[in-house]
Amino acid sequence: MLRQEGGQVTVFLALTFFILLGAALCVLEGMYSYMESSLAEDAVKGAGNYVLANYDRNLFERYHLFFLDPRERERMETDGKEYLAKYLDKKSFFRFSCRRLDITDEKTAVDEDGLYLKHQIREWMKYREVAKAGESLKELLESARDARTANSLAKSDMGEAESTIRESENDNGQSGQNGGELDAGGQSGSAADGAGGQNDGTAAGQSGNENNGSASDHDKEQTGGKTGIQWKDLRELLTNITRSGILVYVTDDVGEVSTLSVDTENLPSVQRVSEKEAADFFSGALSFLKVDEWKKLLGEIRTEEGGSRVLADEFYLLEYIEDNFASYVDENDKVERALKYETEYLIAGKASDMDNLKAVADRILCLRFLSNYMYLSQNSQWKAASGSAAAALTGILGFPQAKKAVQVLLTAAVSFGESMLDVHALFTGEEVPVMKDASTWNLTLENAVSLLKNRGPVKKGNVNADYEDYLKLFLLSRMERSAALFRMMDIMQLNVALEEPGFLMEKALFAFRWEAEFSCGGWFTVFPGTGQSGTGGFTVELDRMNSY
Repeated sequence: MLRQEGGQVTVFLALTFFILLGAALCVLEGMYSYMESSLAEDAVKGAGNYVLANYDRNLFERYHLFFLDPRERERMETDGKEYLAKYLDKKSFFRFSCRRLDITDEKTAVDEDGLYLKHQIREWMKYREVAKAGESLKELLESARDARTANSLAKSDMGEAESTIRESENDNGQSGQNGGELDAGGQSGSAADGAGGQNDGTAAGQSGNENNGSASDHDKEQTGGKTGIQWKDLRELLTNITRSGILVYVTDDVGEVSTLSVDTENLPSVQRVSEKEAADFFSGALSFLKVDEWKKLLGEIRTEEGGSRVLADEFYLLEYIEDNFASYVDENDKVERALKYETEYLIAGKASDMDNLKAVADRILCLRFLSNYMYLSQNSQWKAASGSAAAALTGILGFPQAKKAVQVLLTAAVSFGESMLDVHALFTGEEVPVMKDASTWNLTLENAVSLLKNRGPVKKGNVNADYEDYLKLFLLSRMERSAALFRMMDIMQLNVALEEPGFLMEKALFAFRWEAEFSCGGWFTVFPGTGQSGTGGFTVELDRMNSY
């Protein structure tokens, strides 16, 4: 009986052995399949990095940005397969090959409103201390808010002045009788040029003496019998400044201003909605005693406004611009540029350096004029001085009812002249007070002609701003609308194209997706892995996003 039961354990172990062997081989096959798929995934990752290594060198050297060289786009798939062919060696222990490699879901620099460009800049500026730099703009932001209030005040004053003149005309039946014509638009040149005078030579910040009303013929040709100041000279000087253009006045040598221009076709910002430009102050000669022209100018003024969110979250963009884009007061002639005044282009977006610089000068003049007008119109000492001057002018013209109107126009003219001095100082690299007071005001009725002719000097206050501070202020309003980002791409494209003709930012990739399919051979055809094909292997499909 014992002999009949012999060999049972052997048979049992033999049967168990085959089961355990099959399980072990399945585990080994699974490990082999997992390692093959892992290597395939690693190969796709390596191919993506291999392609991304062909970033645009000029773009990185100039602006510290990683974007794929547009010339590489035609070779991306070829280079990817070339890398995989070397990586997936057929003589390897692992047997697999790439069947398909497609490129989809491309992300360029211009996509998502410049989101990828902003990301690159943030990464570059991440370790820079830029938060404290925003402190210098807080006062300017306050002045911009005050300027909007001043604009409303100036419009109200001009409206009141025009109403006063019209009421006086209705009372008299006709305007300007016995002293030249002063209509709703102001005063005619013939009467004002021959008579134009005032009986008080006091400055803003000094109390005016009362006009006794008895002006001699000689006094009528002077603005004040004691001071000998000629209103005619001041008026002609300001008119000549407007005729010659703002750049002629605020730049010491207009011949040195860059005349470079570019073709704006195919630029990234061209596809975006164009912005309403600021008022062009010198589209024609401005008569400083014409209410309708002042009203037209004030109606075109649009003050810049930047949100606090920009200072809190995106101020690094302003610092990046300051570091990498040239401006009028910070030119870098060692580097070839398509435009010399790049920061001004970011603000104005015009095709030539001359137009961009003029547009920035107009914006600064706008802001300075409004803040200066608000201060001067509320200064009690100036009210006394300008009141006496207005009484003298209207008395000589035989039109005393228009005293209030002429006083408003005098205030506007002197504020405008003060603003011209400020803009000239900024363009020469000096600082000017953010908000004026009695100690920092420069232009008076006595020194107006000499100061404007000599272009300064100007006084400084406790809180001052320079030209670059105003550039940052104007850039703030463009940050939230992404206008600055796209104009930055314009400059980048133009400058890189100087060395790489045909370079386009819309062709510069930030990210792309690989879609790949691999054929993997099993270790044992007897124990194939999951997904076995007819050849005894399996396939792996991979999807990977590659980005900088």
